[in-house]
Amino acid sequence: MAGICAALAAARNGSKVILIQDRSRLGGNASSEIRMHISGASQLNQIWRETGILEELVLTEAVQNPQRSYEMWDFILYDKLISEENITLLLDTALYDVEVVDGKINQIMALCSPTEEISVIKAKFFADCTGDATLAAQAGAHYMRGREAKSKWGESLAVDVEDQKTMGNSLLFTAKKYDKSMPYTPPKWARKYTTKDFLHRNISTYEYGYWWLELGGEIDIVRDGQQNRKDLLAVLFGVWDYIKNSEIIRIRKIGRWIPLG
Repeated sequence: MAGICAALAAARNGSKVILIQDRSRLGGNASSEIRMHISGASQLNQIWRETGILEELVLTEAVQNPQRSYEMWDFILYDKLISEENITLLLDTALYDVEVVDGKINQIMALCSPTEEISVIKAKFFADCTGDATLAAQAGAHYMRGREAKSKWGESLAVDVEDQKTMGNSLLFTAKKYDKSMPYTPPKWARKYTTKDFLHRNISTYEYGYWWLELGGEIDIVRDGQQNRKDLLAVLFGVWDYIKNSEIIRIRKIGRWIPLG
């Protein structure tokens, strides 16, 4: 969403813009692929909310997509971008190399694997909206990983000693009720859980998954992303096995709660 807002703002102020997106649809975490709805200051139940271009997009969806279809949201974003004559949109295109001259990015190279096209893009300004500073890292900028100590930048709320802890990755699932029995057999690689594993995890509702289905911690979630995804899937299917097949869940469904070992 940061890249979309940046592209629209630049284009509407007269700049020629090339927006590169490595997926087939726009919106990043807010797209139909991940379905993390846009939420910011307004989630604090206060008077604050984000306005500007982001508010424009949300209001447009409210009018054009009252059924709240995520696929329609994808196309609302698409329509906004391609309707701007100053924007060239490159979907399914990923940055893979950077040319730096005298400490300044001169051009970047990006690959569209479905069409086997390579784009060489020169510009006066580049905005990295990946969330992982991919462009900056490839251009040779200094970067760090983890949490810095409060002594590093004089931040009173930082940790006392620096560490390698980072935000993890999450997998969300959706579920709905059926009028007939829907048996479930987990794959053999799913993790096994017991009631004790959920003493501090709330599974009272499961229509929209859980934010605590998250792994990361001190691993490198960029370098080790593939393995982390495999581990997360094993966790997710193990949790769903517990929800579908554990005795305590069946008891809760008929209105009683009996802790089981």
